[in-house]
Amino acid sequence: MKKNYQSIVNLKSILLLAGISLVGLLPAQSVSFASENLTTRLQKISLQTGRNIAFDNTMLQNTNAPSVEGDAKSAEQLIRKSLSGTAFTYRPLGESSFMIVQRNQSLGKGRVSGKILDEVGAPLAGAVISVNPEGITIVTGNNGDFSIELPEGQYTLTIRAKGYSTTILDDVIVKNSETNQVSLSLSPIGKDERIIKEVTISAAKKQNTVSGLLAKQKKAAELSDGISAEQISKTPDNDAGDAIKRITGLSTVDNKFVVVRGMGERWNETALDGVTQPSTDPTRKMFSFDLIPTSVIDNIIVSKTATPDMNANFAGGFVQIVTKDIPIEPFFNFSMGSSYNDISTFKEQLGRKVRKYDYLAFDDGSRNLPIGQVKTLLQLSSENGGNAQTNPELLEQSKLFKYDNFTTYRSNTPLGIQYQASGGTYFNLNHNNSNKLGFVAALSYRNRQEQEEIKNFERGNYRRYFTNKSGDLIERSTRNTGGNYEFNTTWSALFNVGAQLGKNRFTLRNIYSRVFDQRLNRILGWNYDDTSEGTPPSIIEETNRPVFSALLQNKLEGTHQLGKVKWDWAISRTEINRDQKDVTYLNFTNKKIGDEYFYYTMPDVLGNTFKRVPFGRGSYLYNEKDYNWETSFSYPFILGSFKNNLKVGYFGAAKEAIQDFFEVSLNAMRSATGSGGYLTPQELLMAPISVKLDQKNYNPNGFAWVPTWEAGNKFDGKVDQHAPYIMLDNRWNKFRLVWGLKAEYYLYKDIENTAYKTRWSYEGKTDDKKWQFLPSVNFTYTPWNNFNFRLAYSKSVIRPQFSERNKYPYYEPIMGGEIFNMPIISSVANNYDFKAEWYPSPGELISVGLYYKNIDDPVELYRRITPDAANVFTRLNTKNAKVKGVEVDIQKDFSFISESLRNLKFIGNLSVNDTKVQVEEPSSVDEDGVSFKNEKGESINKQIAYTDNRPLYGQSPYIFNLGLGYFGDRLGVNILYNKAGRMLNVVSFDEAGKEYLAPYGKADAQISYKLMKNKQLEIKLNVSNIFNEDYIYYNNENSYQFNPPNSDKGRSDVRFQNPVFYKKYATHKEGWSDAYDEKDNVLYRFNVGRRFTLSFTYNF
Repeated sequence: MKKNYQSIVNLKSILLLAGISLVGLLPAQSVSFASENLTTRLQKISLQTGRNIAFDNTMLQNTNAPSVEGDAKSAEQLIRKSLSGTAFTYRPLGESSFMIVQRNQSLGKGRVSGKILDEVGAPLAGAVISVNPEGITIVTGNNGDFSIELPEGQYTLTIRAKGYSTTILDDVIVKNSETNQVSLSLSPIGKDERIIKEVTISAAKKQNTVSGLLAKQKKAAELSDGISAEQISKTPDNDAGDAIKRITGLSTVDNKFVVVRGMGERWNETALDGVTQPSTDPTRKMFSFDLIPTSVIDNIIVSKTATPDMNANFAGGFVQIVTKDIPIEPFFNFSMGSSYNDISTFKEQLGRKVRKYDYLAFDDGSRNLPIGQVKTLLQLSSENGGNAQTNPELLEQSKLFKYDNFTTYRSNTPLGIQYQASGGTYFNLNHNNSNKLGFVAALSYRNRQEQEEIKNFERGNYRRYFTNKSGDLIERSTRNTGGNYEFNTTWSALFNVGAQLGKNRFTLRNIYSRVFDQRLNRILGWNYDDTSEGTPPSIIEETNRPVFSALLQNKLEGTHQLGKVKWDWAISRTEINRDQKDVTYLNFTNKKIGDEYFYYTMPDVLGNTFKRVPFGRGSYLYNEKDYNWETSFSYPFILGSFKNNLKVGYFGAAKEAIQDFFEVSLNAMRSATGSGGYLTPQELLMAPISVKLDQKNYNPNGFAWVPTWEAGNKFDGKVDQHAPYIMLDNRWNKFRLVWGLKAEYYLYKDIENTAYKTRWSYEGKTDDKKWQFLPSVNFTYTPWNNFNFRLAYSKSVIRPQFSERNKYPYYEPIMGGEIFNMPIISSVANNYDFKAEWYPSPGELISVGLYYKNIDDPVELYRRITPDAANVFTRLNTKNAKVKGVEVDIQKDFSFISESLRNLKFIGNLSVNDTKVQVEEPSSVDEDGVSFKNEKGESINKQIAYTDNRPLYGQSPYIFNLGLGYFGDRLGVNILYNKAGRMLNVVSFDEAGKEYLAPYGKADAQISYKLMKNKQLEIKLNVSNIFNEDYIYYNNENSYQFNPPNSDKGRSDVRFQNPVFYKKYATHKEGWSDAYDEKDNVLYRFNVGRRFTLSFTYNF
């Protein structure tokens, strides 16, 4: 049973004092009490004698004390007599305190731990903590932490540090098998000694101590929000992907894509243990937060403004995940769970054959393709007198393709499973905590098989409309449908070692994770040029993408206190492998045989095309190595009444990414006579997939595998980065100014980056500056201890990812086209912020902020229609964007209504922004439709600038989070709702090309309960996506009408090539808007289902 100890101090309550016998107020030395409740008796004795008495109110509430008379000044005598005949006794705690315990109860052990911070929230190393009445002295480490094991009881902590006033913590309660967190910040010398009374007496009064993270957030130079390990421990969250959603103003999409202030992942940066993370996605920026279990997280901080000593560049937010190194107490826990999806589990699942090691996220070799062993058609032809088909090597190399990874299997979807174990301990190397060694280790595993239901698909060439023989536009009665079927195995391992040796601290951090993610995309539908009526879907398209990803990061860091100078340094290596092995592409067409329709694949004839469909396969092997190093020196000094800190430092990085592309298609043999049609017989062309892949049919009258490229199937890029910086922290009374300059050198080199064919003439931007000078200023005015006014300015550079520079056309079936990058340069943002923060009490925040961003050369994903009518997406630099916004954050408990509601907490935040984007596009006419001509009178194109009132790529005009949580001693209940406004998913100058994600809301609920005497066993139930809303991607083409003054200028060839002219004469239809309307053209609609997860965690 939990001991909710209370400690009563003399004169605490005038009402209780009045209830004492009048005898106690007279000069006489005796006092008498009538029979009464034992809790009331102890309160009276405490008030009478001025002694502290600690007891469990729940344990004593049904016990009566006998009538007694005794010495009015002897608390021990009165307590002993009052406990006579009861099941309880007492133990002295020092000279002035007592603890009430059960008779024959042995005294257990607990722990006091925490962090000591200075007045600006920085860790205070070398602070001396005296523990009385034990007479023990310990010293804080370089990161300000301390931990000590003590017998169950009541203690006083005295904290002393040079330059700071002494702080005394009275009535620190230590309970059996529990840890009492008492982190706080010290006041600079010159102020009177503070005596903090009754800290950590009960859960409610524990709020009187300032938690380390909130103190750091309140006193940080930059605008930031975060969540600590202490706060995470009160939630049922299992990984960083869950925990990060509780941070003000932040949400994630699929636990990977971060949204801060409505700005998508393109504008945010993620760091793990101070190392910025490379993207694990082949086409966009992302980080899988669900790889990091919460049990190893020390804290997560999201910075929204920059300081010079941040090794990151962002315009939205900088997410910093810090794992534990030396734990404050030994721990070990194990959890296991299972998940159920209401549209997937126990229902039919489609997928390719599950191989031997798929459940371990390793390949068994059956997906290996003969990379480097296959010649192109051009090579085969040149080696055989101009005839590749008769070259014997064509068939020999085709027989190197041995495995069938094309056949689709059907099965029932099993429950998802997840396991997690983590532990850590430390060893004191001397008696005062100044030397210690510790480690933290964790291992997690998850396998999940789920599907997404595609309800409508009209991207690419798919349409629900067709033109009949009479020329009428007809809408089909059924939609293009399908599903995304996923098999995912994820596991990760973490091992951190830390050593504190006096004023030196060393930490080695290691994390490794592996993911196998196989997605089968299956779409059934009709092409835009299909005029058939009343028939089943004419096309089935299947793309299966097995992706093996591995992330390995090692970091060695050190902190040293050299007199007044603090020296920090770190070196790290991050490697990521992302291998897409034997990706398969299939297009089925149908043929009516009798009364039934038969679906089959028809390979192209040899030499006819160089494309991956209708029957192709490929491997895309990616490796990136990032080496980072940094060092800094900090020196505090005083000038007059100003306290200052000078920090100088340097960041360096060397990165390289290599990707090899290998694609082949299955071709039928070409006839040497006539029109060069099929030589392969018809019955073989329409045979099942397994027959086509039978190696005996790789013959002169059958099939052969041929590369889809002739040259340019490799990407190799390098980055060199160097950034010295200087930063000054000036503090005077209630004012603080943190300012400085970072000079960043950045050089990207294309070692090899040749696409296999050019898509259009536009070559993008290449004039990226090697040096950028990035000033920042953060000003804070603190008129009261719990209130801040902040003003901030910073200049930042958002660098392109390697995945955004690769020119090789990456086919994405769900996008309905290829992603094909052109040269881009870095985006430069000037950021301005104002924020007013009020901390009503520790753990609570109410704030209002304004922000403005001026971004040059923002990178956005554009849709282009190529001359051969292909649907292609590319990232390009837009000219400029201006973003202005307001945000409101509220984190408040309900103790203002009743103290019993302190554990009930409301969280709400809202971010609203307005964006204007300045675009430059080539145009053949001006805004009035007049053609541009050169001196010879010939028509020419010019670059025309115009303003587009729209969000940036990946941006939403608003985002809000609402949460209500109850975090009791055993029971925890939490409900979260997140909603974002329509997000711009694809950019184009006209509404037919733009694509939006309609406003989407997601509600999650979590309930947990702790069982057993010491709450070792915890049961958690999570329900995700409660309302199960559809994801809807659409465009606004139907909302607009195009009415130029000259009807000839309304032709599509003019309209799509002249954006300024189009923008001027494209207007809303009556009753239509830019918001999602039911009659808007829905391009992609799907549903992911509700997920129910039940897990059990045992803490040893």
